[in-house]
Amino acid sequence: MHGWKLVGKPVPPETFRCVFVYAPHTSNWDFYYGVICMLAWGVPIKVAIKKFWTKFPFGLIVKPIGGVAIDRKRGAGRNQVELLAKIFDDYEKIALVITPEGSRSLRKEWKTGFYHIAQKAKVPIVTLSGDFKTRTVQFGPVFKGRQSLEEVMRQTMAFYKKEGGPKYPEKFSVDVRYG
Repeated sequence: MHGWKLVGKPVPPETFRCVFVYAPHTSNWDFYYGVICMLAWGVPIKVAIKKFWTKFPFGLIVKPIGGVAIDRKRGAGRNQVELLAKIFDDYEKIALVITPEGSRSLRKEWKTGFYHIAQKAKVPIVTLSGDFKTRTVQFGPVFKGRQSLEEVMRQTMAFYKKEGGPKYPEKFSVDVRYG
């Protein structure tokens, strides 16, 4: 769609029941193209998105295509992990898409909720990178089981350090704690 294509590996089978990590996330276009790719691959999705986008009038579009409101208020984190992990109780096949940068603005430390959601729900983590320069997407590491947060973050940062070209490069950084 729109000239975007998948390069490299085929869609991993884990994609159909996983926490899906997508980066870089520097533009709202990431959401649009990401949803289009998932629909084209036949992957049922839910997308963790700022609560603002699920309210009227945007919610009329965002919710039907899988938007799930997350509350970014200070102290809401643990409850959000619980709520998002419970999504897997309701679906046999579902990919919960998370953008761990947590913002379209420059962030030098990423949110780690995706890891905790996957551990709680006992599902794998699948990584995907989008490249606006080449209009391509590429799968990265798939994490199954009980890897440590440190191990997952280090491998994830290594992947995102070399893959993808964000729409706005000045707004992207890997997590400096692990990269």
